[in-house]
Amino acid sequence: MIQDYEIFRNEEPQKKRSPWIELIMALVFIQTLLFLLPSGSTAADAVPADAVQIRIIANSNTKEDQQIKSLILQELQPLFQKAASTVQTTAQLELELTKVSAEITQKAQAITEQAIHISLEEALIPPKSDGTYFYPQGFHQALVLTIGNGKGDNWWCALFPKVCYQEEEQTVKEEPVKFWTWEWIKKKFW
Repeated sequence: MIQDYEIFRNEEPQKKRSPWIELIMALVFIQTLLFLLPSGSTAADAVPADAVQIRIIANSNTKEDQQIKSLILQELQPLFQKAASTVQTTAQLELELTKVSAEITQKAQAITEQAIHISLEEALIPPKSDGTYFYPQGFHQALVLTIGNGKGDNWWCALFPKVCYQEEEQTVKEEPVKFWTWEWIKKKFW
């Protein structure tokens, strides 16, 4: 047989919350969810499909080969900036990059004795994140500069629009983040 035991009930009346407080809590919760969700702009919006990209592939992943890649990048950046700033369409950019390919090869050969291969082709661009956007892996029109065997990590950017080279004069003043529910509460009660 089951033993009997005494059941105690809480006879105190429960406090009811105001419907306004529940509404405010729900709105704060919804706003928090919307803040945490990713925004509608993606890397696809930042780099159009017809953008010409630059890809510099190192000979290997050794420290020396990666330093050579960085030196070549530093030497060639003024050429890339000049090409990106003087053209208006991707077709003009491709033509400009083809014109300066001999100069690119000459400057790269001055830095390293390894073979340099330059081609304008449909290349597989690996994924990249620049802090603002995540660029997924995909095939894009690219100027590919391969150093030696090209078995190392690479550096890449898109030249049209200027993803790599932001204008230094354009400084964006960031406004502090404001939550409309908090602003509304402050306005009503303070």
